Amino acid sequence: MSRLEKLHGRWTGEEEVFATAWTPAGHAQASLHLAPGPGDALIIDYSETRADGAMAGHGVVLGDGWWWFDSYGFVPASPGTATWTDGELVLERSSERGRNVMVLASDGEVLTMRLAAASGDGELQPLVAGVYRRG
Repeated sequence: MSRLEKLHGRWTGEEEVFATAWTPAGHAQASLHLAPGPGDALIIDYSETRADGAMAGHGVVLGDGWWWFDSYGFVPASPGTATWTDGELVLERSSERGRNVMVLASDGEVLTMRLAAASGDGELQPLVAGVYRRG
């Protein structure tokens, strides 16, 4: 079984959203569909609903590259990086607006996601932490 296979599936759960320069603190309901793609790619479809709005995103992980597109409308100028560290898929990307790091891990039954962001060259701050179950 490839490391990616544990991530494959439809996942739903709750997220804690931390207060940052980009968003107020709160909770969200979210779903992820993580599917195999061509060339051992991982295709990520994401949707989040909060009291103050919704967000949808689409990601592609291929080899050590990572691309993300979302309803906020920022188009990546270049791919981010995808690495495995201690059994977790670490997805990092940077732009002139700052950088963010998403970490995905699964034991096959539960998926966790942590997202941290930093403006400019500042320190990463927690943005979202989610726990999801198949469903």
